[in-house]
Amino acid sequence: MVEKMAAAYRKAQMGIASSLAGTTGSILDETAFYDAGYMDAQVKRVQKEISSVTKELEVNIDLKDSSEYGIKKKRELMKRRERLVFRLVFLASNSFKNLDDCVKIAEGHKYSFMKCVEGLLAYDRGQKEKAFSILEKYYKEHKSVEGHFLINKVFGMLLAERGQSGKAVSFLTYALQHKPDDVECLETLRGCYQSQGDKWKAAVINEVSALLQ
Repeated sequence: MVEKMAAAYRKAQMGIASSLAGTTGSILDETAFYDAGYMDAQVKRVQKEISSVTKELEVNIDLKDSSEYGIKKKRELMKRRERLVFRLVFLASNSFKNLDDCVKIAEGHKYSFMKCVEGLLAYDRGQKEKAFSILEKYYKEHKSVEGHFLINKVFGMLLAERGQSGKAVSFLTYALQHKPDDVECLETLRGCYQSQGDKWKAAVINEVSALLQ
């Protein structure tokens, strides 16, 4: 019963956030909420997959199979491991406390995404101008960072601080689709709506914030 109530509460939050962002109902059921438990479970799952693929790759290398099949198999395993390592970095970088580890994990890999991690590190160290410059350039080149809570939240907050509330709203509402109970994100979004004179949406955000207290 408690779990059902919690799920209903989360979906209600998501409904408010999505109505502000203009998302469709189908997205509500597909969105993964980035709470600590979810992220921890996802990271552990990917770590387990990396371990399994690495062991299989080591066996393949030890066999010294130079046949066409052996070479193809090794390449497939290496590509799969590369994708998993990226997935691990992507997931783990949703928390400031994991950023230094993400840098270590990504050593030797050429992920353009690491520019985002660099931007998050700068923000976490109080270097907001540097963070904004890095993230703005990345967004201009790649258009979006889909499925990542923290990057969209941080960039939205940086835009809001620069008075670009119109642009900030889209990033903040997207971030809230992944973590509807992030108070800092909600408060920044409320400020954006207030600066735009949208009292109704600002009031909706107040209602959500009140539920979290």
